[in-house]
Amino acid sequence: MSELNLGNLKINQLGYVYKDVKKQAKILEENLGLPKFAFLENKPTKYKYRGKETIIQTTIGFSRSLKVQIELIQLIAGECIFKEFIDAGKEGLHHFGIFVENVDAIVKEYLERGYLVVHEGITAGVQKIAYIDTYDDFGVYLEFQQTKKKRIKK
Repeated sequence: MSELNLGNLKINQLGYVYKDVKKQAKILEENLGLPKFAFLENKPTKYKYRGKETIIQTTIGFSRSLKVQIELIQLIAGECIFKEFIDAGKEGLHHFGIFVENVDAIVKEYLERGYLVVHEGITAGVQKIAYIDTYDDFGVYLEFQQTKKKRIKK
């Protein structure tokens, strides 16, 4: 069965991009009752953005609501999909995060249908990520995350 059919996939994360994630987290906690956000200051990390290598740094906040992870992303430095979004005058919902077993296989399916990978790499806690440009068709990007499998201790 093809994973390309969105009906076969589960949204695990709602990804938002803001200029100030700590300010936004406070609004969401106070006004909507979201659980307190935990923040992570990422070190500069190498990614591939629109076919070119780039190094970006972000601050990310995590909470949970609606049975999904809520991710708030603030770009600190670098050229990337998040800068592109902010430079276009946008803030808010940016992508749906979908956890999959094999990012390469699903990316191959999207490429065969004419979609582009706009941002990809390896990030903290995740083996591989790839953002597919479904923005014109769907109004958001799709981020596929290949999560690390936990090793069973013997």
